[in-house]
Amino acid sequence: MSKTHGFIVGASGYTGGAIAKALLEARNFRLSILVRQSSINKPGIKELTDAGAEVVIGDISQSPEKLESYLKGVDVLISTVLVMVDQKPLILAAKKAGVGRVVPSDFGPTAPKGVMGMHDLKLGIRDYIKELGLPHTFIEVGWWLSGMFPPPHSARNTLMTQKVYVGDRSQKLIYSTLPTIGKMVARIIVDPRTLNQTVVVYDGEISINETWKVAAKVTGEDFSDYPKASTARFSTSLKLLMFALFSSLFIRGDNTLAKAEALGRLDSRKLYDDVPYPDVEEEAKNHYASGFVLDYGLSEEHLWDVFRTGA
Repeated sequence: MSKTHGFIVGASGYTGGAIAKALLEARNFRLSILVRQSSINKPGIKELTDAGAEVVIGDISQSPEKLESYLKGVDVLISTVLVMVDQKPLILAAKKAGVGRVVPSDFGPTAPKGVMGMHDLKLGIRDYIKELGLPHTFIEVGWWLSGMFPPPHSARNTLMTQKVYVGDRSQKLIYSTLPTIGKMVARIIVDPRTLNQTVVVYDGEISINETWKVAAKVTGEDFSDYPKASTARFSTSLKLLMFALFSSLFIRGDNTLAKAEALGRLDSRKLYDDVPYPDVEEEAKNHYASGFVLDYGLSEEHLWDVFRTGA
């Protein structure tokens, strides 16, 4: 039986790397990854190639014709690029190349239109895919569990992990971990039930109160001195975009399973009830032991420049 040919754009990132690893572990995929020449020697890329991934040297900003040549014979295209990057040339190339299913770069929380600027960009790409008549699956995920653990007092702030909280600490929301995202995606992209559907991938529902309690137990630190954020802390344009995200999560309460299902999302846990659930305390221990900080390696100014230009 021939293997499904998956092609990932963005495999050097957090989500893309987790999905690539899961596809290789599933052993029923032939996996190609689009990698910039400058990234070819990154440890994460080497790990994937050692496991069997085929590297295609290139970049999403190349001509549609070049992108089309990369995608010939591909069954499933998965994009995990930053939301600010223009995916339309890649999507059009997939259409011309006859790709069997497209999964655009979504992998973010559930929300209705008009709530978050970044989410609205994703919804625009979904509309473009539908206009082209491309077979597709849209995948939403819960907020990263690692992003709900407070930074230690000794850690630096980043744009996405700050020593404050937003909104209601008791507001529950669906959360996800990277291994679960990878395992679920490996199942979703070959499942006929998910074709032309939107699926929500998650591990459970939890609140900041609950994650901070676990964090205090694991670290021995008291995080009660971390204050509630005001909009004044989000004074720049990009920070306001991030506040819109946090507001959707922790004030509006958009990212719940009930609301996802009300919007017509398929519940991945009902589709694949054999996928194991992570232990939150163990996740916290691993998180703090690793020193992991949710960061995309770009300054706030650079990120905002990318957002404005789509470059």
